Amino acid sequence: MLSSGTQNQQSKEMHLRNITWDSCIGMGKVCLSQMKKLSGGTENQQNKGMHLLNATWVLGIEMGEAYLNQMKKLSNGTEKLLNKEILMRNMS
Repeated sequence: MLSSGTQNQQSKEMHLRNITWDSCIGMGKVCLSQMKKLSGGTENQQNKGMHLLNATWVLGIEMGEAYLNQMKKLSNGTEKLLNKEILMRNMS
């Protein structure tokens, strides 16, 4: 059996270890929480970046479609003009 002085010393050391352990756990929780916040912020930033990329992509597609439609109209107009010229040549 341990003397009461030794028991008191061991109890004091265990208490200090528990305080240290609790402090480490608390700091770990704070760190984990902070990392989650940073991760969430990074994820939100990435989502914002992806949204901007998608918006740019959609705008590019819309501009491409508008350009193709314009080219089709010009092509149809040119084709009609050529057909009209050919018809006029054939009539003369």
